[in-house]
Amino acid sequence: MRTVVVAAVVGVLGAIGIAIGMIVEPARAFAAYLAAWTTVGTVAVGGLAMLLIGYAANAKWPAAIRRPSEAVALGVTPIALLAIPLLVWPEHVWPWVHPSAADAHAVTVKQAYLALPFFTARTVVYLGVFVVAAELLRRWSRRRDVTPTPTLDRERTFSSAMLPLVGLALTFGAFDWLMSLQPDWWSSGFGLYVICGALLSGLAMIAVLAWRGTARGELPLTGPHFHAIGRLLHAYVILWTYIAYFQAMLIQIANRPSEARFYVERSHDGWRIVTALVLILLFALPFPLLFPRRLKRRPRYVAGVAILLLAGHYLDFWWLVVPRVSKAPVPSWTDLAAICAVAGLTTAACALRLRGSPPLPVGDPHLAAGLAYETTT
Repeated sequence: MRTVVVAAVVGVLGAIGIAIGMIVEPARAFAAYLAAWTTVGTVAVGGLAMLLIGYAANAKWPAAIRRPSEAVALGVTPIALLAIPLLVWPEHVWPWVHPSAADAHAVTVKQAYLALPFFTARTVVYLGVFVVAAELLRRWSRRRDVTPTPTLDRERTFSSAMLPLVGLALTFGAFDWLMSLQPDWWSSGFGLYVICGALLSGLAMIAVLAWRGTARGELPLTGPHFHAIGRLLHAYVILWTYIAYFQAMLIQIANRPSEARFYVERSHDGWRIVTALVLILLFALPFPLLFPRRLKRRPRYVAGVAILLLAGHYLDFWWLVVPRVSKAPVPSWTDLAAICAVAGLTTAACALRLRGSPPLPVGDPHLAAGLAYETTT
């Protein structure tokens, strides 16, 4: 109950603040809101992806962290509702709605795709895919608490079918919500870049919730569980870095002005420092920190690295969005209001729905094997 109250208070205060910002400073406030919304949204979709992967792979140990995964995945529902301000006032968010002379040609070429009704319909479809997948898996999991099932065949089949749909929805969502901020820019790897960030941040949030559950005695997780989480986090750090590096390298080697401008804008007026901070938080620090096997068996240690990754994830999306409206990387009070609003309201909604739920999926046929998980690697 305390989590619900604190998150709700933070969320409401943030919502009031960002609403004021949208009135007095609309361009900067909507950029802050988009950065916060995409940050929290990708965390939730990343948690959903981890849930789907666990079922599709028919893996045993993810049953031990099934409830933290469900908690993160449930965030897609409030995120879908929090998209309303972006769709009601898109002229303050995306430059192609009322293009400038510099963007006119690029927007004209993509006019059919960037038509506002089509854009809105696509957004509804993307969010609908996320919500349907998360809500059905959550409903089936809660039913198993009452009526245990001997197999997870239904969940495995459903997850195997939904994984590519969720991946495609997030890929095209990344193109629509983020890449279209610069209408003449495109990158075939950008969708994968966002997917890697979602997987990394979603698992990081699961790690934090697993640590808190273990500390409160609600989840009987052991060192091997956190070692497994730490290994996956390490793999996702490497994958995100690989995609980020090759996207930047290939675009700069091609040296096409419309593509290179994306990185040029982020290498002047202090943005180079922000770029360096993103790399430090998402690679330079977590990469060596996640090497030691013994340390990865410590819940607090893994959670600490996960919090570092979540901070880097927000900064990454701030770095993607804010240069459109600010030549210098100057933080705004609207940034704080936006992340408090989106993260606070999403957390409150998820925590409220989780009240009364068993901390473990007691009807899951893989639970016993998942809790007994050990590893020799």
